[in-house]
Amino acid sequence: MLKGLEYRILYTLVWTLIFVSIAAAHEVNIGQLAKVGNGQVLEPGTYRVEVEKNQHSAEVLFYQGEELVVTAPATLTKEAVKSNNTEVYFEEIDGGRVITKIWLGGWKESLVFKQDTPEVE
Repeated sequence: MLKGLEYRILYTLVWTLIFVSIAAAHEVNIGQLAKVGNGQVLEPGTYRVEVEKNQHSAEVLFYQGEELVVTAPATLTKEAVKSNNTEVYFEEIDGGRVITKIWLGGWKESLVFKQDTPEVE
């Protein structure tokens, strides 16, 4: 009897972890070639985005299929409300498109990417 209960608890735990990992991933569509704040380039396409949070910062992982293509550090910024949809914010910098912020659907925080700033001599 006790062994059956242990298996049910383990089964429930495994399915909970699977559900949480699926729910934590978001899809982001990039329409044009764009750099992520730190200079890594994303080709146009659909990416699965996963976020590894650390207190006030995060590591953002961009996947195409099962392949990790880009990782980028980001700062977590509180927003006034939850986002209904995933939104990607861009800026034109030095003739190129740069992703400055991603606000994932269902989140009350946005991911702000640090911009590489040229050194002034």
